[in-house]
Amino acid sequence: MNAALAFAAAAALAGIARGLGWLTSGGAAAAVLIGGLVFWGAGLTGGVLLALFFVSGSLLDRIPRQRPAALLPTSQRGGRNLRQVIANGGWAAVAAALVPGRPETGWPLLAGALAAAQADTWATEIGIWSNDPPRSITTGAPVPPGTSGGITPLGTAAGLLGSAALGALGWALGLSAPVAASAAAAGVLGMTVDSLLGASLQAGYRCEACRQPTEHRVHGCGAPARRVRGLPGMDNDAVNLAATSVGAWGSLLLLKALYS
Repeated sequence: MNAALAFAAAAALAGIARGLGWLTSGGAAAAVLIGGLVFWGAGLTGGVLLALFFVSGSLLDRIPRQRPAALLPTSQRGGRNLRQVIANGGWAAVAAALVPGRPETGWPLLAGALAAAQADTWATEIGIWSNDPPRSITTGAPVPPGTSGGITPLGTAAGLLGSAALGALGWALGLSAPVAASAAAAGVLGMTVDSLLGASLQAGYRCEACRQPTEHRVHGCGAPARRVRGLPGMDNDAVNLAATSVGAWGSLLLLKALYS
């Protein structure tokens, strides 16, 4: 796609998302850059895959339901911000830039990164509905709803479905079956790494006022939160970036293994 048209399309879509409250101003700026690169390098196929992740995640985020205190929806935070957009879409943009010259590398990276992002998002947003208490992926012990690294059967199934849906759509749009399958498998791997990091290295906080767990330095109630575990700076965005990195490169390595 022509570069001017690609970035114009991305700007128009980011503007709509900003108007709907799906993006902050910074998030919209990042979306223009990432969306423009994806449209330019990977055309409509890449754009549709990116849209599936972003639109499905944004719609799931807005389904009315009771949420754990630790999982304040992005709609209540003004939408996805710049760091969140880059964490989830950065590898897709890099991969799309590789597609014109090295499609055998660019497509697996792009599809794998988006599959991981979608798997993690669907697992989180649908897992909230689970009647089973979440359990730590590392110890199996019950943990409070919203705890990083806590998983449920429903959330895991949703993540598997999300990754498979991304791969299936890629195949329907023209990606080869091996590329689509490798991306779907790597998406599940990325989701799993996200949970493992969430249970081990990700910084966890506790609200100083209501004592509820949260992933943020300021809790949804407006009170500051104190770090009680994990590494400083290893927040949810850093974990998401790690997960999409695993999805991207895992997809490429799995594909290479199929042909070795």
